[in-house]
Amino acid sequence: MNFQHKLLYIGESLNASIPRIKEAVTSRDEKTIKDLATEQEKCGAHMLDVNAAVPSGNEAEDLVWMVELVQGVTKLPLVLDSSSPEALQAALKVYQGPTPIISSITGEWIEGHEDLLSLAVEHNCGLVVMCMDKQGISPDPKKRFEIAESLVERTTKAGLTPENLYIDPLVMTISADTKAGAAFLNLLKMLDDSLPMVHKFCGASNVSFGMPLRKLINHTFIPMIVALGMDAFLVNVRDQGLMAIFKACATLIGQDEWSMEYIRAFREGKLEGKK
Repeated sequence: MNFQHKLLYIGESLNASIPRIKEAVTSRDEKTIKDLATEQEKCGAHMLDVNAAVPSGNEAEDLVWMVELVQGVTKLPLVLDSSSPEALQAALKVYQGPTPIISSITGEWIEGHEDLLSLAVEHNCGLVVMCMDKQGISPDPKKRFEIAESLVERTTKAGLTPENLYIDPLVMTISADTKAGAAFLNLLKMLDDSLPMVHKFCGASNVSFGMPLRKLINHTFIPMIVALGMDAFLVNVRDQGLMAIFKACATLIGQDEWSMEYIRAFREGKLEGKK
């Protein structure tokens, strides 16, 4: 397996699809946004996802508001999560942190995708590309792999470096398709074998949607996909049990020299206790 990319933990909680965040954006509740940003950093996030898309809102203004608030309390880099080139362009103008990631485009290549790609190239930042096209998300891992290959070719030809490309193989829920987990694992192996230079990005918790004891499934799924080359995770970093699993994974794949981070987390009581 290819473990050249360090595991990357992206806090998922500042997303306006979550009712609490939607309300905070709409009402300009600064405290909620700031508190969640600082809490996720304390929990071990390497980056924070920021999404401000609310119905009937002005996404460009709302995203700028969120970015400036978050940057006021943390120096963590951000994932600017929007399909709107206008919103992303506005956010990038005020963005002051380390290299961000913008999200996202698909193999469908609809209006606006060229603009998003141009922004990523211009600002030398990361870009998330999703393995789906106008037919939707194929259950066939070979089809999704072909979409990934075409996206790699198209984006690199436009000037995006492979190191700035984050392929999202798209985790599907096993409650709707019992073979979805196996299909994802097969696809991830194909990507890691054939496209080792690019990052692999996912919202891992999607796999358990609609299932009982979701946390059990999520906690089991993470080590499986780490072993197959997944390196960028959009997750609930406030889940202490999950972050403990990541610490163990990092040391097991040789990304934690002499297990120092694992040992430090143990001494700080972060590997046991609240689950």
